[in-house]
Amino acid sequence: MNKLIESIYYTLPPLFQNVPISTYGYWLFKRRYGGNYQDYLKDIIKTQFFSCSQIEQLQRKKMIQLLKHVFKNVPFYQQWSKKTGLTIKDFRSITDFQKLPVIDKEQIRNDPTLFCATNYLQRKNIFIIYTSGTTGKPLKIFCDPDSRQLHYAFWTRFQMWHKVSFGMRKATFCGRIIASPKQLKPPFWRYDKFQNNYLFSSYHMSEENLKYYYQKLLEIRPKQIVGYPSSLFILARYMKKNNLKGIKPICIFTTAETLLAHQRETIEDAFECKVADQYGCTEMCVFISQCEYGTYHVHPEYGILEVLDQNGNPVPMGVAGEAVCTGFVNKTMPLVRYRLGDIVRLEQKDCPCGRHFPVVAEILGRVDDILITPDGRPLGRLDPVFKEIEGIRETQIVQTDRQSITLNLVIDEGFTEQTKKKLLYELRKRTGDQMKIHLNFLNSIPREANGKFRAVISRTNEENQ
Repeated sequence: MNKLIESIYYTLPPLFQNVPISTYGYWLFKRRYGGNYQDYLKDIIKTQFFSCSQIEQLQRKKMIQLLKHVFKNVPFYQQWSKKTGLTIKDFRSITDFQKLPVIDKEQIRNDPTLFCATNYLQRKNIFIIYTSGTTGKPLKIFCDPDSRQLHYAFWTRFQMWHKVSFGMRKATFCGRIIASPKQLKPPFWRYDKFQNNYLFSSYHMSEENLKYYYQKLLEIRPKQIVGYPSSLFILARYMKKNNLKGIKPICIFTTAETLLAHQRETIEDAFECKVADQYGCTEMCVFISQCEYGTYHVHPEYGILEVLDQNGNPVPMGVAGEAVCTGFVNKTMPLVRYRLGDIVRLEQKDCPCGRHFPVVAEILGRVDDILITPDGRPLGRLDPVFKEIEGIRETQIVQTDRQSITLNLVIDEGFTEQTKKKLLYELRKRTGDQMKIHLNFLNSIPREANGKFRAVISRTNEENQ
């Protein structure tokens, strides 16, 4: 949404804002659930109870198909094949797969089209999804509608595991800006009629506003709630504090952030239902979610997850290591052996659900500090601010008091005065006008003693950590 359209949208009464929200919802529906979506869903419903040997055969088949595609159409692998002399004939098993190089975010950020299939880039319906990545560096992920339909088939299967079907009334708490930051009174939600989805603002959840959130949820009684763990935890904690009950959805789905144990406990207690967590990435190279028994499963039809040590070797089962992922979903930008930047730990376990999918014992990473405005309003994740802004190599947000935040920025020649204005504009949309914003330009951003990068550092509200 550009600034002009956005400014017009903000002048409309909330009831009329539901019209463009629903129109956009219809467009999203067609992109996500049109085309081959139903066929994809039928296929993965059949494969979810494959035996271990059937899954291994299926992954090998998909791997060979993927490698044929990348060697024929993706410049990076065409160049690599010419340099090494290895061709598709040299890959016959999953272990052969490890001959391929591990790629990282920096390589993609430097030249994203090098990793795109040239035969797909020529199509008119190609679009770009932005992700800030673990270090805050913006990445461009090229995609096509058919690949997105396959992706959303997996999301639907995940929901079906928890008895939630498409079209059930939904409440969503995510990062989309649906209300002006200057809005002080309810409604802090908008309604997408086409998808039967109430979108709640994650940027207006101050203590005095939470009663309105609760009252609206009690009124609409959604069958499913989807959102950031941090946002749902804030509301759940308020509900518990005030002994508020009665919403009771079938299931709550959390995504996009690491779900902490105390957050899960508080959310489940307040809403009187189970939380089902999902872990994935915009790059569409891994999909992990909880089944109806609470086990985290890697969806093997979606891609291959390797867990490697610092030398690039597979770790023993039960040992934590770096997630290196290969996606079978995105044909436009197929990422092979992609270093995701998070740490995971697998375990050998038979799950009562009957699916022979790999089991994830622990997911480490994506734990963002929560930022607090001067009036005590939690801001949650601010990484969407950087998604479409060029010229920023690294970002780090630091808050030591409620009155201000500092952005540590490493920039390149693409950062202009216009870029700066856009950055501040996007931040103000989320923080409001009271908070001071300082831009601190650095040559590099220091890592912690253990080598990890913290994209957000906040020391103002430890109870929200």
